[in-house]
Amino acid sequence: MAKILVADDVEDVGLILSERLRRGGHEVVCAADGNIAVNMLEQSKFDLAILDIRMPGRDGFDVCAWIRNSPVHKLMPVVLMSAFSEEQSRWKKSAANLFLAKPFDGYQLLDVVKRLLDAPGSAAQQEAG
Repeated sequence: MAKILVADDVEDVGLILSERLRRGGHEVVCAADGNIAVNMLEQSKFDLAILDIRMPGRDGFDVCAWIRNSPVHKLMPVVLMSAFSEEQSRWKKSAANLFLAKPFDGYQLLDVVKRLLDAPGSAAQQEAG
């Protein structure tokens, strides 16, 4: 079971993501914006982060950059999400592992999470090894 941080300022999206991930056997912690996400990351270790790109305060790009500069979390897989198609090209310039377009398919979400957690070199794999 992986511990996953979900940061999205739209409560319904966070609830949908949480429900799907919990049904997939994961522990999920939700943050309503990027600042809360960073506070949670400072207090706890996570195996993966799913971040909305457009959030008040720190956006998903800022949180992703913070993660990559964190000695504790720098290897953690990061998924950026957005409903805005123009963000799909911007994410490649970030340090995120993957982009997920909204609306997303629940099975696709679980597949993405599994692939990232099972990837060699991921934080989850390093702890397992």
